[in-house]
Amino acid sequence: MGFSYPISLNITRKKCIVIGGGKIALRKINSLLEAGAVVFLISPKISDEIRRLVNENLIQWIEKEYNSELVNDSFLVIAATNIREVNQEIANFCHAANILVNVVDSPNDSSFIVNSYLKQGDLTLAISTNGKSPALSHKIREDLTVLFGPEYAVLLDLLAEVRGMAKKNIEDEVKRNKFFREIVRTDILQIIKEYGIEEARERVKKCLLSY
Repeated sequence: MGFSYPISLNITRKKCIVIGGGKIALRKINSLLEAGAVVFLISPKISDEIRRLVNENLIQWIEKEYNSELVNDSFLVIAATNIREVNQEIANFCHAANILVNVVDSPNDSSFIVNSYLKQGDLTLAISTNGKSPALSHKIREDLTVLFGPEYAVLLDLLAEVRGMAKKNIEDEVKRNKFFREIVRTDILQIIKEYGIEEARERVKKCLLSY
């Protein structure tokens, strides 16, 4: 199966279920929480780390073995048990019920895979090998971390801040697009790294006034 349509999914306040109570389940839970999901966990046993999340009321624990009735109203399901047959059963039910499902040990049984990604503020760079090599995805992510540091998050916020001013001051869309292209091709990132956002903001404003 090929995953040829990369998307960013809004799961804020959506019911997402993780099935399994080990290290992989913990990793999936944390990523869902980071994305703002309402997370339910189905497993008769859980690790100490997951129990802490339960005790802090960050997730809801259903202390049961998997059965389809527990997931039929969910938006998204992640099958992370260590029993291949159970993961397959979960996948089959979710496909039939049109529920998004990821089987952690079988991309072919999944309707989506979770790409490795680098996040700097609102900048997200996703890396996919179509499930063929998670190790290579992580290596590429490490390489990108060197190239795209925290200054990119600052620049993105600054560009969003200036966007309204640019629309007001530069009515011509072609010129406005040229303005933004010029900004991102200057030494603005180096200015952010060395002098901070205030100096960068002044540089951008001066450039804007020249239009």
